[in-house]
Amino acid sequence: MTNEQQIIHIIQTTPTLMTILHLIQDCHLKQGALAAGSIRNTVWQVLSGQPVQLGSDIDVVFFDPERPASDDLQIYQHLTSKAPEYQWQVKNEVYMAHYNFADNPEFTSVTDAIGHFVETPTCIGAFLDGDRVQLIAPHGVDDLVNFHCRPIPYYCQDTKHLAIYQQRMAQKQWQHQWPQLKIIDF
Repeated sequence: MTNEQQIIHIIQTTPTLMTILHLIQDCHLKQGALAAGSIRNTVWQVLSGQPVQLGSDIDVVFFDPERPASDDLQIYQHLTSKAPEYQWQVKNEVYMAHYNFADNPEFTSVTDAIGHFVETPTCIGAFLDGDRVQLIAPHGVDDLVNFHCRPIPYYCQDTKHLAIYQQRMAQKQWQHQWPQLKIIDF
């Protein structure tokens, strides 16, 4: 089984993630996907033999230049009405390119946006194509399944960018929950 197949298997056998993917699919969002922590944490929990608990926001991302940023709130409200037990976070990635740096180029797709998340194991997304789970993994999945956390190349270009990664690592303290996690700093 490849690392990608292993992650797909983990998602498919985690009923909560499958429910979330179906809820996202029902929203009919352009390039809509579940991304980041929900997948990352679930993979790490399963691979560590820990019970699966969604302790973070449910990050729903999509890419639709025709929708105003204000639609994020409507989608959030819709998802909250369907499944209030989750802490939804909805972002049209068309408007997120300048989140950390004003000079960042505009994103061209949801894959491009996910590829700009700060650290490699967080650069993961999943969506349903019919009933099949598809992954979005612009930096691959090896770091995720091997418990390696490193900044993406964009955040290695200078100390200003690297500081964002270092601040996240200090704040998240993931190694307390997953002691086998190797935090790689540059």
